[in-house]
Amino acid sequence: MTFTEIMILDVDYAHVEESLRSRNDVNDVIVPYILSNTPPEEWKSYFEKQAPASANAKIVGNTAHYKCPKDKAAIQRGGACWKMVANLVEDANRYYLEIELRRVQELERQGEMERQEEQPREFEKEWDRYMSRD
Repeated sequence: MTFTEIMILDVDYAHVEESLRSRNDVNDVIVPYILSNTPPEEWKSYFEKQAPASANAKIVGNTAHYKCPKDKAAIQRGGACWKMVANLVEDANRYYLEIELRRVQELERQGEMERQEEQPREFEKEWDRYMSRD
């Protein structure tokens, strides 16, 4: 499986919600940023852990929910909140690509070890056949 880097496509304005966790959150909203794909579990976990705790970041399907100021300019494409989420997305992409690269390298290493283990057996079989001709 080849990983396709994830990007933010848009804001799901119809599902922006008021943040009601505390009185301090009165001027904040939870913004659902639509992602280009549903991310793998490792990507999702990394994204959520790297986000500031105050952002209450959560990935649901192909949507990144992120607490932002109640400010349309900050939320929309190119705004401060959009940029923060986009940076987290890029960071999670790099992280996941490293994981995928390590997996491929491990599979290649295992395949090479199996080929090396097979070579002596093939040699022994050929040797035995050659020696038994007499």
